[in-house]
Amino acid sequence: MRILRAAAVIIPLLLAFTLAAFALAIALARRLGPGERAVLVLAAALLAASAILSPFAAIHDAWAHYMHLRDVPKDLRAILFPWDRPGFVLLAAGPAAFGYRAARLAAIVPALVALAATMLAARRLGLVRPWAAGLLVLAQYDFFGQGASTMTELPFAAALAVAVLGWTEDLPWLVAAGLGWMGITRPEGPAFVAAGAAAILWRWRDLRPAGAAFAPYALYWLVGLLAYGDPSWMVNESPYQHLVSVRLEWDQVFHSYFFTALKLSQPPVLLALEAVGAVLALAGPARRLRFLLPPVAILFLILSFLRIGLNDRWRESRYLVEIAPALGLLAAAGLEAALARLPRVAPPLLLGLAAYGAAGILVWYWVLVGVRAPHFEPAVHGALLAIAALLWLGGRWIPPALALGVLLAIPLAATPPGALSRHRPDIRPALPDGSPDLRPAAPPRPPGIGPGAG
Repeated sequence: MRILRAAAVIIPLLLAFTLAAFALAIALARRLGPGERAVLVLAAALLAASAILSPFAAIHDAWAHYMHLRDVPKDLRAILFPWDRPGFVLLAAGPAAFGYRAARLAAIVPALVALAATMLAARRLGLVRPWAAGLLVLAQYDFFGQGASTMTELPFAAALAVAVLGWTEDLPWLVAAGLGWMGITRPEGPAFVAAGAAAILWRWRDLRPAGAAFAPYALYWLVGLLAYGDPSWMVNESPYQHLVSVRLEWDQVFHSYFFTALKLSQPPVLLALEAVGAVLALAGPARRLRFLLPPVAILFLILSFLRIGLNDRWRESRYLVEIAPALGLLAAAGLEAALARLPRVAPPLLLGLAAYGAAGILVWYWVLVGVRAPHFEPAVHGALLAIAALLWLGGRWIPPALALGVLLAIPLAATPPGALSRHRPDIRPALPDGSPDLRPAAPPRPPGIGPGAG
């Protein structure tokens, strides 16, 4: 009875954080133009369908996080658990009290915050098609998957998008707010906070917002000290003890898991556009986007020079969700440059590459769930290439960027429900080299990591 009474008080308080995030999404959306709002509507519809239609199975990290969220009304220390962290738990624990589907649907909120803030930043950066930046974030496979799941990288991405928006709008305190939330959402958050605080000092010469960026993490540690009575609680309570170590292998610069993660999480056309955008940011006319490169570099270093998990198996492509807004903005800059400089050559090349990527991901997942129909693969590739050809021929009525968006949206709508979210018990995670694991899936079993787990 005491637990029920406490839950009756705690759950509404937790829901206040979710509602505050929703209010932020609405406030950002009100500043968007019609095209950008259309991207938000499309995202909300696709993500809601994915959250509702995805299978329910006690598998993978999403289920473990959900079970931890359910512990919060019983023990508030679950908010502090280093595997989940407050930046994720405070947003998701309230809806999780109403079930797994409610928790999945709640993930749409930080996804919309990330998309809206990214599109507003694109406008401030002078990109001609701000809506394209949002669509190029949504089209990243793991970002879309987490928009209907219970994972910690997504709120981190939303916070990064807010910090990026603050940078473009010359608002150091908004940058600090985004960085602060990043610091209490993921284990690597403090590295991003330190780099961001240094950037604040370099640009605005103001110690106050730079110091404020560290305040949430300091508060997080202090609350944990009071809760556990242990100054080293963050280490002693961490499930990562003895599972993370430095890898001093310099060939990782060229063979980093970062590149495998890109291959797994980004459509091929998006990879090409991100590369163009990064080159333009480094040495071309898009130098105003150069501030997006440090977050990418930090994650590159983490995925290159850290061993994570037993046998290094905890490195996954989903880590790239953390920098999805930066990748989307770089890709949007690459798209604009391609269409402006090669107006005749770029559209058919981009549409063909997008069709190839869409067909590839559709065949990949439908084969993994058991589709073995004769000529299935060539039929899917032929259909997507035909759609690309029709969109190109209709260029007089359908702008190339919009046509590209159509091809990028098709896999999001047509993959097996829950495949991109890793919700399906009939799909194994990819092998370490990024290739599909076609062995029959083992019977699902809930992960054992968590507060009080044996």
